[in-house]
Amino acid sequence: MWIERIAEATHWEPARLEISWNSVEEELGTALPEDYKKLAETFGKGEFSEFMRILTVDATRQFDLVRIWKTFLDGGPENGPDPAFKPYRMYQPGQRGLIPWAFGEMKCSYFWLAAAEEDPANWTIVTQGDPYPWQEVSMSTSEFVYRVLTDPEFEPFSIARRMPEPDFHPMD
Repeated sequence: MWIERIAEATHWEPARLEISWNSVEEELGTALPEDYKKLAETFGKGEFSEFMRILTVDATRQFDLVRIWKTFLDGGPENGPDPAFKPYRMYQPGQRGLIPWAFGEMKCSYFWLAAAEEDPANWTIVTQGDPYPWQEVSMSTSEFVYRVLTDPEFEPFSIARRMPEPDFHPMD
């Protein structure tokens, strides 16, 4: 339902991409939220309203979820909170932690607070941006994207007042 709303709001014809999620989930050591996978398959690699870029499986590796997660993971401490993500840390199989799923302008970062033993549909979204500190939001990935793009009352995350006509631009 939320993905269809995003497609309608952005006037996007669903791409219906086939993405091999098995290898991604195997590398991560956990399943990913189904609505996120459908969002990536519907839109592919690109940018919403010149603001939000969703990570996916990307042959160019520029917007590749696993590559970016590993880059963050490799740069952090083995134990305890990561100073760059305090009070959080990057997800590691068998532990609770952050998995990046999107980035935005104004230094916005979007993560799931993931644990392999939890249903990914119930993972909390954790976000930080300029000018707001770390915040947790309990909703699906696609609802969050929709509300960022279209809901002017979804503060401090919404861009709807600045960009009242949401769009999507695919990237090669």
